[in-house]
Amino acid sequence: MSSVDGLPLVDLTKQVRPALSESPVISSQRSQWQGIFFNHYDHPAHESPEFQYMQHVIGITGSGHPISSEHRFEGQVQTCYCQPGEVLFIPAKVRYSSIWQQPGEFSLIGFLSAFFEKIVNESIQPDRIELIPKIGVADPFIQQVGLALKADVEADHPAGRMFGESLATGLAIHLIKHYSTWQVKLPPRASGHLSKSQLQKVTDYIQTHLDQDISLADMAGILGLSQYHFCRLFKQSTGKTPHQYLTQCRIDRAKQLLSKSELTITEIAFEVGFTNHSSFTRLFRQYVGVTPKMFRESR
Repeated sequence: MSSVDGLPLVDLTKQVRPALSESPVISSQRSQWQGIFFNHYDHPAHESPEFQYMQHVIGITGSGHPISSEHRFEGQVQTCYCQPGEVLFIPAKVRYSSIWQQPGEFSLIGFLSAFFEKIVNESIQPDRIELIPKIGVADPFIQQVGLALKADVEADHPAGRMFGESLATGLAIHLIKHYSTWQVKLPPRASGHLSKSQLQKVTDYIQTHLDQDISLADMAGILGLSQYHFCRLFKQSTGKTPHQYLTQCRIDRAKQLLSKSELTITEIAFEVGFTNHSSFTRLFRQYVGVTPKMFRESR
């Protein structure tokens, strides 16, 4: 298993092969996300044998009809009539098997245990935490994160890996707060900002490396902060998440290049850190209101 920034890249596809007969129709395998993975399946009815995931796994049922299912955790049986968008959570190393009685779509999000523990220790520094399996939970936050990850994978990660890693950090905190055996008191969110010099250091780094696939770990590491605390302090200092700020900087640089350079639109897309022409055009229109071609022609 390869790694980025010291944590392995997660390949959930290989791990679930004993349980799922079909390959995913969408996979984040090429994303370079650190410590997380996303797969989306369109799967027939199936019965999975008992096995243990080595990662924490979230399942999200897709759109369509409800699905009748049976789940066995450590020998305890639960039945569920899973509605579209409902969540299943399987902690790592829990003995699990299932029977799905109808075909259907679903997504799986995998967390490497080391990534999850890193977020836990950076945010709350507990002596011990135990996660609880859940079946058929209505959780709008997890559902929206799953949809956002799916859209990012389908678009081939237009702004790099920071978007997925930022969502994963927030999702890990959500699991700690709502899927653990004890109530966790997170650090207060109301106070705390980056100093002027810290913010300047980060923004200078962003401007210098706009053409590169900047990770959340890169930005937090500049200031010697954890990813969780960096995200929290950066948003309180700028009003934007690191990913939103990075994307805005890329769009602003692209506007300058469209106005003052002879580079093609595709060359500008790569120059400011987008992975392809179509993703750049879509995000540019989202932020500016017109396509890059229309913007250039209006100058």
